[in-house]
Amino acid sequence: MRHATTTVLALTTVVLTGCGPITDEVTSMLTGSATTYDDALALREDIIAAGLQCPGTDQGVVPDEDGTAHLECGYDIPAMAVTATSEDLQELLELRDNSDPGMLPVLHGPNWMSVARDEAPLQQLQDELGGTIPSTP
Repeated sequence: MRHATTTVLALTTVVLTGCGPITDEVTSMLTGSATTYDDALALREDIIAAGLQCPGTDQGVVPDEDGTAHLECGYDIPAMAVTATSEDLQELLELRDNSDPGMLPVLHGPNWMSVARDEAPLQQLQDELGGTIPSTP
């Protein structure tokens, strides 16, 4: 914990003095992923490049939620979503945390999340895309 606190303080100091990475890079260091996506189809491309299947290409966009895009894959990754902002993603993750206790595991980055039937494909994706796999409550 002490190392993590030191790292966050060092990053903050560097950013505030203008001698370091830009805000998006700092966010990526903290979330474990520099990758952000414009829509679910772009995330789908990286999921396929990581060696997982996603035959679904019918992206849905929810305009009421500031353009949150979602896509159903099937197979190992049944669903994914890409949000316009990290705040929108946090709302999705909070909804997930407050839902059914038998929820599926999720991997998320700065503005995206991917849901799987078990954690193995998410770990494979995490190796390729970065991101965080929160522990299930």
